[in-house]
Amino acid sequence: MRKLLALIMALAMVLGCVSFAAAEGTENVITIAMETSPCLDPHWNAGSTGAWLQSLMYEGLYTVNETSFELTGATGVDVNDDATVWTFHLRKDAKWNDGQPVTAGDYVYSIQRLVDPDIATTYMDFYGAFIKNGEAISKREAEMSELGVKAIDDYTLEITTQEPCTYLDSILTYSTFYPLRKDVVVEDGTGDWAWEVARAITNGPMNMTYCDEDQEIILEKNPTYYAADTIKLDKLVVKLIDNSTTTLSMLETGEVDLITGFPSEEATRLQKLGLYHAIPALSTNFLLVNCQEIDGNVFTDARIRRALSLCIDREYLCGVLLNGTKQPAVAYVGNGFSGSTPDADFRGEGGNMIYTDEDEARALLAEAGYPEGAGFPVLTCSYGNNSADYQIMFEYLQSVWEEELGITVQLEPLDKAVMTEYRDSGKFDITPQGWGADYMDASNMLSIFVTGNFINGGRYSSEVFDNSYYESLKTVDQAARMALLHTAEEQLLNVDMGIIPLYHGSAVAIYSDDVLDNVVIGASGKPLLQYAIHK
Repeated sequence: MRKLLALIMALAMVLGCVSFAAAEGTENVITIAMETSPCLDPHWNAGSTGAWLQSLMYEGLYTVNETSFELTGATGVDVNDDATVWTFHLRKDAKWNDGQPVTAGDYVYSIQRLVDPDIATTYMDFYGAFIKNGEAISKREAEMSELGVKAIDDYTLEITTQEPCTYLDSILTYSTFYPLRKDVVVEDGTGDWAWEVARAITNGPMNMTYCDEDQEIILEKNPTYYAADTIKLDKLVVKLIDNSTTTLSMLETGEVDLITGFPSEEATRLQKLGLYHAIPALSTNFLLVNCQEIDGNVFTDARIRRALSLCIDREYLCGVLLNGTKQPAVAYVGNGFSGSTPDADFRGEGGNMIYTDEDEARALLAEAGYPEGAGFPVLTCSYGNNSADYQIMFEYLQSVWEEELGITVQLEPLDKAVMTEYRDSGKFDITPQGWGADYMDASNMLSIFVTGNFINGGRYSSEVFDNSYYESLKTVDQAARMALLHTAEEQLLNVDMGIIPLYHGSAVAIYSDDVLDNVVIGASGKPLLQYAIHK
């Protein structure tokens, strides 16, 4: 039914209005590939592909650009002295794609929906906690009328934070704070309404005109967007494919123009062909280690987790096995996040926290009661079978852990859906995970390891970590706030080794300069395709 509705609405939109491209005679059409079933509901989404498409379909108060972010949904903002009250003066020329104005009430509804316990969206507890009484409302300890967000008038929005928050502007770049139209949302606990073209009432540079969530999504230029004359892209065709080898083949045969994922063993060849375009990304890939206090789980011992980490030669893993496509992790939070001053770097101030030392690893394992691996249970590495990189990486880890520690390692490649279920339910020893910053502050990288965070699949828990992180949220002084975040990271790695960082990613776009022009990779790590041109 959804696919039939999408087809009907796509036809209706074509008949109902003539696109800019059709009027001009020549369409600028780009075709890309990404994973199937991206979530398009701003409050249910927790994936990078969904966020990427949403950034084209919606516009919030702030928008990520090439190097940072800028105020876009408003023409100005007033912030009180302790950064607890932010008053936004909204654009009066911003419209939804059906012509209705975007008002402060649309932002109020969206933030209310975020924290509504009857809806219980993905980031209800995390992002709701930044808004005054948001967390209390999500726990049914306060009424919605007490939420720190209100429309002063149609074009004046006031947001009050729970604690002083000097970096709220960065947080508001994330898709969960996009405005929403209440009359188009359907609450069924899934967010699937957002795949329906009839309900795709959005305010960004592109409209969704067709959606088959397993096969293809089409976006077209939005003629009601206030800055439509700056948008170069007329149509974006999104092929939904889960296999990176397949998408690379499609690129090379001309079926798609750009991809962002590929098998790392192809990196050198793609670089030689001039197809590889990359910048450092604000992301880290790591191993989740099952930290649950359950019978027979040896991985609750921090010495064992540290021993596993100490055996890994990240320079070799990244430079040789992954063909230089990743940057070896020297800590968890990578470079690119502000430090104690705007000009300082968080990682530069915190220094390196990870190294390789096989002798120390063996000593720690013996100290934990398993000299030369004697008596250690079989270690199972579970991971998705759709990534050639994972297979290469875990074959390497299997080799070094067996050789250096004398333990037996079993590899368990699984279908994507099965792997997701395993991770969410904690049915694993070790599994890979990655996290890219939702907003450009080191606190966001660390936030996922707070006790109880749903992304914290290894169930890591530390009172010192939690206290340091939460104290940082209400600290106005930037140097003091960063010191608290460094304390949290120190606890996570140097004390507990609650996870095992492997590498920092690169924001990569694979395409030919003979085919595409003006492809800019934004600070979010995704190409800003609305400005790209198909030659």
